[in-house]
Amino acid sequence: MSKPSTVRKATLVDVAKAAGVGPMTVSRTINGHPYVSESTAKKVRAAIRKLGYRPNQAARILTGQSSKSIGLIVPDVADPFFSVVSRAVQQAARKVGYTVWLAVSDGDIATEKAEIEQMKNHPVDGIVLAPVSSRARHLTATALGSIPIVTIDRPLEGPSTDSVEVENRKGSHMAVEHLRSHRYQRIACIATDFHLRSIRLRVSAYEECLRQEKLPVTKVILEPGEEVLPALKALFKLRQKPDALFITNNVCTTRVIQALQVLGIRVPEDVALVGFDDVDFYSLLSPSITAVRQPVAEIGAAAAELLLNRIRNEGPSAPVAVTLPVELVVRESCGCPPSSQG
Repeated sequence: MSKPSTVRKATLVDVAKAAGVGPMTVSRTINGHPYVSESTAKKVRAAIRKLGYRPNQAARILTGQSSKSIGLIVPDVADPFFSVVSRAVQQAARKVGYTVWLAVSDGDIATEKAEIEQMKNHPVDGIVLAPVSSRARHLTATALGSIPIVTIDRPLEGPSTDSVEVENRKGSHMAVEHLRSHRYQRIACIATDFHLRSIRLRVSAYEECLRQEKLPVTKVILEPGEEVLPALKALFKLRQKPDALFITNNVCTTRVIQALQVLGIRVPEDVALVGFDDVDFYSLLSPSITAVRQPVAEIGAAAAELLLNRIRNEGPSAPVAVTLPVELVVRESCGCPPSSQG
């Protein structure tokens, strides 16, 4: 039987020595103190990454700093995805006696930054976060701080934190392959929020599928606030207009459906359609919408479990990345008859 690892975990003092600064400077950097210069902060963050240092949550609990509350920051609670996620986080937290403080960033980085700072000062014991941007600079200090962070849907593209996402690439493959099973040749992809890693993965997988079959790749990447109608109008004026659409999230899918109605383009007679994200009312539309379904409630529950484990100092010290499966819900918008719906 192999012996348990005796490798000593790095401490705050170790980080201070490696960075050539005092322990107080390391603490201030971790907590985003404004009086630490950027050059010093960079040295400290580099030492943290090199040593794999993670602040000890148990120390916070033992000193009486546990608040029995967690924060949850999402871009939009009107979005069915984040509404369901929020409810699942709250239910999981309530079972173990935790309160959830919910904040909405409205997709604004400055608002998100302010909300994180407020939660740090409240304080909460940890934060579940759907970042406005996976690359925002303020999230670096947050991820390296003493308060644990779990991201949902959008892992950070810098310092590692615990995260929960879905099989974004596989979901796109399922959608495109299903459209190809109907012999569609000109499948266009329509995407918003392209700055998010999850959306870029979905678009990349779409491109991969079509290039493997030597079919044309047509992408419409909508900028924030850009109207769908003019973009669709231009798309359907092309000589080789699409015979199918793959849309990368539920908000964009709803906007595309509305624009197609305005343009008098029928689904699926004139163009087939598959969206990423399933929404309850899709089954009530005529035609009903074929979509890649994410296990939304499970995403929220898994994120809450990861965060609570981190707060209790349970589980591995290294960041945990959870990837949940998706499924294709076949309805009518792809060209399938009602009898083939799942």
